[in-house]
Amino acid sequence: MFGHPLLSPQVAVTPSGVYVAWQVSPPDSAAVHSELTRIDAATGRIQARRRLGTAIGQVLAAAGSLWVTAPSIASRTLLRLNPDSLKVTGRWRLGAARFQAWGYQVLAVAGGGLWVADGNRLLRLSLPGARVTGSIILPRAASSDLSANTAGTALVVGEADGGGRGAVQRRDPATGAILASHLVLGVSAPVVAGPIDSAVWVSEATGMMGYVQRLDAATLAAHKGTCAEGRNTNTCMEGSNDITARLANGLLWVTQVEVAGGKIRNYCAEPSDGHALAPIRLPQPALDEILAIAPHRIFYAAPGPTASQYLRQEAIPAACRAR
Repeated sequence: MFGHPLLSPQVAVTPSGVYVAWQVSPPDSAAVHSELTRIDAATGRIQARRRLGTAIGQVLAAAGSLWVTAPSIASRTLLRLNPDSLKVTGRWRLGAARFQAWGYQVLAVAGGGLWVADGNRLLRLSLPGARVTGSIILPRAASSDLSANTAGTALVVGEADGGGRGAVQRRDPATGAILASHLVLGVSAPVVAGPIDSAVWVSEATGMMGYVQRLDAATLAAHKGTCAEGRNTNTCMEGSNDITARLANGLLWVTQVEVAGGKIRNYCAEPSDGHALAPIRLPQPALDEILAIAPHRIFYAAPGPTASQYLRQEAIPAACRAR
């Protein structure tokens, strides 16, 4: 995988393995076709592959299966795959197709079930059978995403209307009832990560700029007030619209691709307070795009010919290694 140009490569690091997806249809195709592979993380050798007649959204390992969201022109589909062979073992149509960027998490395991964010509603599915056991309407929401802690005992939802007015919500992981809420304003649903320790981390694009911010895991109150324009702190870092906070290996990772970004916006940090531990130094920091964090390596996309990219990997800095 590391030696071939790929169109829109995506990487998912799961307990079942490392999965790479990319678009195999031409860039201007009306219908997107993708390929999903399981690879050897060290060598990039393909161990299994599956061609899909749709785009590929999120990939999540749960209850002995691999769950994949597959949005097409007409609808959004949830697929259940064998995590080793990638054979499709189940297929469910969720609803009308909606835009879903790779960075958005629309699947999370919490309260013993699989939660799905589907635009203006949340679905709760049983595991492993994926029978719908709950459906919650998100009034006025045009986009949504969600996250859960590693124990599956806490669920956080980000939602927003078509104008970007929305909220971060802590919900009951079994019933979906709202337990706390924090208002946000941007261009789409805030991307949520966590809870971890006492924190939830939010990534939000505002149109001209973006930011990542720490919220209290219980109350969702902003740490030391709201983000102030022009002020970067450990708990509120401003950047471009693609600045992202993600959690991996028990740490917070803040990344973005932009000439003005540099190492201060590509770093690992303490998840509790955002204290930076070490910068992430990639060969072309203004062009290389971090895709996923594994226990020992960072997967990123480097510029390739025309509209393609090369999948690359870099060792994780010593200060950023799993704890």
